[in-house]
Amino acid sequence: MKKKTSLLLLIFLFLTSCTLSAQSGVTVTPSSIPSATYTKTPLPTITATPYLTPTPPAELITSGDWTSPYVALTFDMCQDPLYPAGYDIGVVDVLQRYNVPATFFMGGDWMRTHPDETKALAANLNFEFGNHSWSHADFTTLTQEQIGQEIDMTEDMLFQLTGKHSRLFRLPSGLYNESTLQVVASHGLYTIQWDSVTGDPDPTFDAATILSEVQRTVQNGSIIIMHGNGRGWHTAEALPLVIDYLKDKGYTLVTVSQLIGLEPLPQAE
Repeated sequence: MKKKTSLLLLIFLFLTSCTLSAQSGVTVTPSSIPSATYTKTPLPTITATPYLTPTPPAELITSGDWTSPYVALTFDMCQDPLYPAGYDIGVVDVLQRYNVPATFFMGGDWMRTHPDETKALAANLNFEFGNHSWSHADFTTLTQEQIGQEIDMTEDMLFQLTGKHSRLFRLPSGLYNESTLQVVASHGLYTIQWDSVTGDPDPTFDAATILSEVQRTVQNGSIIIMHGNGRGWHTAEALPLVIDYLKDKGYTLVTVSQLIGLEPLPQAE
């Protein structure tokens, strides 16, 4: 029963990782710069998004090839419109120091309040971007039209700030139904989930615990989910340990696009 209760608590913390409010009663200071002041502004004008041809399959991708020693580090950059998130510069510093690739799933509203940080991430050639919706809403409660707007507005914001479009999409909180997957695919995006959960939204998960979660779940082809928006309370502390462990075990770090065959893989280390 205790194990089941702990699992339910971990799931709850993950689902609220982009919506944690200052009223939570937990005082934690992750290694992040202050988030931009949140003010309600008009949403960006929706323009035509360049769809990929052929259309990706309407299915979830949780990992890459299980027979090859490649792993992708991913970081969610999201926020609820009512509770802005931050920017964990410590995470970015570690990635740059180790010179390793990473995939950032960008929330549209997060980019709106963090334009300079978005541009700085785009300047690093080791980093790629995925779409993480505009408002981090539960897509199972939205119409197909609303889902399309969430995707398109985020793509437009990404293009306005970086001149880039994404090919990848991560569902807010991982929630979906068959209709959701069809809409995402119709927008030319591959739906990327994960198979290795670090638990970093839990403020009680210190660096050693996060490393332990990676050790317990990682395998060939794994997609590891973490947060770079200040909601991963000890992510920056854990990341060097995680990278060292993965390298020691013979894994080569790649982007998600490389992992799923959209781009060539580097030679395994």
